[in-house]
Order: sequence, then structure tokens, then C-alpha cells
Amino acid sequence: MGTNLIAFVVVLGVLIFFHELGHFLIARLFGVGVERFSLGFGPRVFGKVVGRTDYRISAIPLGGYVKMVGEEPGSDIAPEDIPFSFTHKSLYKRFLIVAAGPLFNLLLAVFIFTGLFQIYGFQVINTTLETLDGAAAYEAGFRTGDTILSVDGDEVRYWPDVQQRITKSDGKPLRFVIRRERRQLEIKATPAAVAVELFGIDLVNYQIDGLEPALESHIKEVVAGMPAAKAGLMADDIIIAIDGQPARYWSQMTRLITSSQGKQLAITILRDGQELTVAVTPEITVRKTADSEVRVFKIGIGPKGYDRIKDLNLWQSLVAGTYETGSLIKETLLGIGRIINGTESAKSIGGPILIAQMAGHYAKIGVDYLARFTAWISITLAILNILPIPVLDGGHLLFFAIEAVIGKPVNERVRDVAQQVGLFLLLFLMMFALYNDITRTLFK
Repeated sequence: MGTNLIAFVVVLGVLIFFHELGHFLIARLFGVGVERFSLGFGPRVFGKVVGRTDYRISAIPLGGYVKMVGEEPGSDIAPEDIPFSFTHKSLYKRFLIVAAGPLFNLLLAVFIFTGLFQIYGFQVINTTLETLDGAAAYEAGFRTGDTILSVDGDEVRYWPDVQQRITKSDGKPLRFVIRRERRQLEIKATPAAVAVELFGIDLVNYQIDGLEPALESHIKEVVAGMPAAKAGLMADDIIIAIDGQPARYWSQMTRLITSSQGKQLAITILRDGQELTVAVTPEITVRKTADSEVRVFKIGIGPKGYDRIKDLNLWQSLVAGTYETGSLIKETLLGIGRIINGTESAKSIGGPILIAQMAGHYAKIGVDYLARFTAWISITLAILNILPIPVLDGGHLLFFAIEAVIGKPVNERVRDVAQQVGLFLLLFLMMFALYNDITRTLFK
């Protein structure tokens, strides 16, 4: 609980700061006076006044705001403040000041991903396969050692490219071009819908059972309280055999553990160049599929997840960070679309409790995971803020767009009514998200 709360405050604080910093910097660039820069709402806890700006931390840490001179149309402004008034600035300047908040959230994501690529490099997962005998992928014609070259005509270079196309297939057949030894072959396969649970949320994913990258059994994560942790397995151990059978690939290892039926296994590992053998008894878990429940035996470990590290220079990191941000923007928009058209349950919408749980989870795994989560939430915040709902930045931008068309500001009465409707919609969405959080927490 403590980790969740601390991680939540850190993540939310960073997101709010960058969002409001965008508004603040562009407002000051265009000569708009800023009376207040607040992290949080409600009463002032502490702060410092510099010039005319009160930089403060407020009591309710669920947001923030920048209060500009002349921000409200029709407000009384002293004659000497007119040159610093937001309302008296040109339309394009007002538009850019408001748009800067969501834009800075996107820039934050680019900055985070660029930094991660600089620190950790690009984690390369090739498209060479380790296919399970008898699985759907095997029946479709895939074999261990095959390398996927394209999916439905789109070239794929890394495993996430393959995963992305399978996930977005919506269960439609896909055409794979593979290289097997020196030949190119075409294989058609249809992804199956699989129900997965993530932080108490039931989601539908698509996958081709048994289609896995040929990853070494290199342990990245050991889950506390699970059999692997109890047996003494550690991060960076490499599994090489289970009960004397080769298990150098993750899929080999998974198959041997799954088929154990819960009996004790002798797992041979490499640790610091030395071979060790430990006894581990898998624990049964129940995995839901679209139409049934599958009993699965697990020991509680996570894969390293890559074949090798490719070092990137600063420019390459920036390009990769921008691409990663663009991909997450697209995925987030598609996710919102699935909720709107009903292909994904609205129960997946989460609020502060879910964000805190996820932040705490990723904080325990590692700083890099928490940073990636922060980038994703920053992108989500930017997209939600840009929606054309009055009281949000997108609502203000909509009013500016209308002003550009009709040649004058939107009538104050119309704005007031729209703001009230927007506030109602926003409060309804917040209450719905909080309701989902509470029901997930109480009835998970």
C-alpha cells in the first residue's frame, strides 16, 4: 500500500508538473501574466511568490492549474494589465497556450523513452521462432527456426511488430511470409481470442497459441511468494534444463513446467558461470480463455525478454523514443475506439486506485518499468485532455476553432452552459472510473 501511494504521488506529480509547465512556458513566451502555478487544488500548503506568480503546492494532489491574467472572458482587468491579459492575445497565441499542456505531456513521453533507449539501449527480440509441438502455431505450419519476414504484406523486423499485428487482427486470418533455411514460405493462421486479467480488469487479447520468439530462458523477474522465489531462483539466472531435459528456450521451459502436473522439478540453472540445481514445485493457477478455464502450472518467473542489446546514439534514441510514443498514441486511440464501439468493456476504464496499483506494481519491478508506465499515462492524459469536452483543454480549443470560423468569440452564455455540461460529463466519467476501481478492489 505504501509503495502504491508513493509511486502514485510521484507519477501524478511529474505528469501534472509537465502539463502545467507547458501552459506556463508558452504563456510567458507570449507575454501573458501568470498569477498562480499550482500543483494540486484547494488551500495553499506552501510555496513561493516570485514577481507576480505564486508557485504553490495545494492540499488536494489530484491535478493542478495555471491561473493567467485575464483568463476568463468578460472579467474585469485593470488597464495596466491588458498587455498581459490572456483574453486580449491573438487567437493563435491563445490556441497555442492551451494546446501546450497536452503537447508537453507527449513531449514528456518522448523524453522518457529517449532516456530509456540511451540508458538501456534497444532490446532486440528477433522474429525467429521456437514453436511448441501440437500447438495452434505448429498445426498451422510454423516450425522452430522459422523467421517471420512479413505479416499481411507488412515487413516485420522485431517480435513486437509481429505481436502488434496479431493483437490488432480482431481474430481475422493473417498471412505470414517466413524464411525456413533458404526458402520463403507462406503460412495462413487465425489468431484466437483469449481472455486475460490485468489488475482485476478482464480484457480480450488475440494470440496464436505456441507462436513464440526463440528466447533464451533468462530470468528477468522472480515473483515474491511464488515457488521460484521460495526455491531461491534469482533474476539473471539462466535455466538450461528441467529434470534433465533441455530447457534453454523459454517455450521449452514453459512446456516442461506446464506438463509437470504440479510434481517437484529439478531445475538446472547457470548463475555467474556455475551450474546449480534447485528443487521447485509448480503452483496451479487458473487462466480464463474466451470460452473455458485452463489450469496452468507456474513457478513465478518473468523472461528477460530480448536476444541482445543494441546501443543507440542520442539521435537514434530520439527517433526511437518518438516512434515509441507514436505507437502508444495509436494504441491508446484504438483502445478508446474499442470501448466506444463496445468490443472492449467499459469496465476497463480505471481511476486513481487503479493507477496507484499499477504504479506500485511497476515501481517494485524496476525504475525503467515505472518510467515506461509514466510515459504511457502521460500519453493517455494528453489524449483525454484534447477531447472536445468543455472544461478540458480540448473544449477550449474547440471554442477557439469556432471563433476562427465565425470571426468572434463564442457567446458567454453558450460557453457557460457548455462548461456546465462538460463539468457534468467529466464528473460522471470520474465517478464511473472510481466505481470500477472500488468494485475491482472489493470483488476481485
